[in-house]
Amino acid sequence: MLVMIMVAVLLSIGAPAFQGSLQRNRLQSSMNSVLSALSFARSEAVIRSEPVSMCPTVDTVSCSGSSYEEGWLVFVDNGAGSGGVASDGNLNGNEELLQIGNPAPAAITIRSINFSTSPNIVFEDSGRILQDADGTVTVCDDRGEASARAVVVQVSGQSRLAVDTDSNGIVEDNTSTLGSASDISCPS
Repeated sequence: MLVMIMVAVLLSIGAPAFQGSLQRNRLQSSMNSVLSALSFARSEAVIRSEPVSMCPTVDTVSCSGSSYEEGWLVFVDNGAGSGGVASDGNLNGNEELLQIGNPAPAAITIRSINFSTSPNIVFEDSGRILQDADGTVTVCDDRGEASARAVVVQVSGQSRLAVDTDSNGIVEDNTSTLGSASDISCPS
């Protein structure tokens, strides 16, 4: 009986810590997947000397929806074939599909914000983003902004992790400037 009481006490203490660790790992894993896909898309654009795009998908066949948590596509956005339009951020014609991103774990949301062609991200053959403006990809879970992560994609195409410059516990998006912070927000 004493052993069962000790096990129950240990489980009641350890379970919440384990749950928090599990949530942090899921969030970080999703963040790493997004960062990897962005780096891959940019590298492929430079290597192939053609535009490469990343877009959200709900069916793994076409660009659809506005959220990346269902998965994403990375493809050569060169307008190949009939009906294809180069650098439009949409998989059409006979454009070559390069990568299919897996759906994120339950309760994770992944959104792109502040790109002029949101939610799609287009890398030019030089590696720069076509949108000619920085953008942000946010990764959130049900804990909200205080636990959220983000990647800022700069005009150069370089990606960097978003930081909390004003020390309020929430990372800022790409619109932050010295002395003025724009905290990321998570969808409700």
